Amino acid sequence: MVMFPEKMDSLLREGTASAGVELYHWELSGGEGQGRLLVYIDTADGVTSADCERASRAIERVLDREETLRTPYMLEVSSPGIERSLYELWHYHRAVGKMIRVRLQRPREGQRNMVGRLDGLSGETVTMDVDGETVELPLAEVARAQVVFEPKREGR
Repeated sequence: MVMFPEKMDSLLREGTASAGVELYHWELSGGEGQGRLLVYIDTADGVTSADCERASRAIERVLDREETLRTPYMLEVSSPGIERSLYELWHYHRAVGKMIRVRLQRPREGQRNMVGRLDGLSGETVTMDVDGETVELPLAEVARAQVVFEPKREGR
């Protein structure tokens, strides 16, 4: 039997693919009366409002066809943004070479938050350069991670 999250993920991937965009992440929240389905999309060239509109229409068609959500919901389609959160392993792979902010589930050597350049991944472990020191973190210890915006400077 397909569980609800897997079915929803499959339908959202179908809708985003038909709109010519990539499903980055989705969240369903709320309860009785009005739910909220937040869908993050991405493209190689960034996300425009036209991409969001096209994806929203395509997702609505798929969800209406399948009658997946039986209660009223509000669909929001958005870019994951410049300082995007990293949820899945492939998100980390795309962020290699970028500055990231990590919040650990439990402090490590008295530190729960770290900012550093993501150097790479090995299996389910990320390697970061934090102030010149190499730090390896198993993803199981990461509570939250996101890319840190670095403005481009002249001459760089």
